[in-house]
Formats: sequence, structure tokens, C-alpha cells
Amino acid sequence: MSGGTARRMRPGLAISPAFTVMRDVVCGECGVRFQITHRAPANDGELATRQAVWLADKFVWDHIQENKHRASIELPEIPAADTKDTHE
Repeated sequence: MSGGTARRMRPGLAISPAFTVMRDVVCGECGVRFQITHRAPANDGELATRQAVWLADKFVWDHIQENKHRASIELPEIPAADTKDTHE
């Protein structure tokens, strides 16, 4: 199951009503802007925040490897970090 999609923002590009824009992410190197979208009934703001961090890291690697950013990137389901102390 997909955790959402990041799509490059372009003038005139419409987002389907089946999706909700969760976050905007900008590549720190080249300034290209992407929107993280989730299917409307499965909106998860915390997941979108974790995906934004993952996507920013991916942009860094794209530039290190001299790859162009793809127009559409499937995002992973990133579980929340376990905040419980298991060493008690």
C-alpha cells in the first residue's frame, strides 16, 4: 500500500479531488517544489511530516548522484518512532 505521492508542482497542474495536499517540500539545492498528497480518506499529517523529511533526504541524494528529480515519487509508509523507553 502506498503512503502517498510527491508530485512536482507545475503551473496549471490540478490535483484530483480524490487526493489531499498534505505538505509542500522544496529542494534545498535547486528550489524545485513538490506537494505530498494522500488519498482523501487516509489523511495523516504526522505521516506527511515524516515523509517530508524522507523526501528532503532523497533530494540531497539525487544531487549527490547527479540524478534529476522524478516528476512523481511514491512515498513510503514511515512508522512513527517509538517514544517509549524499553530499557525499564
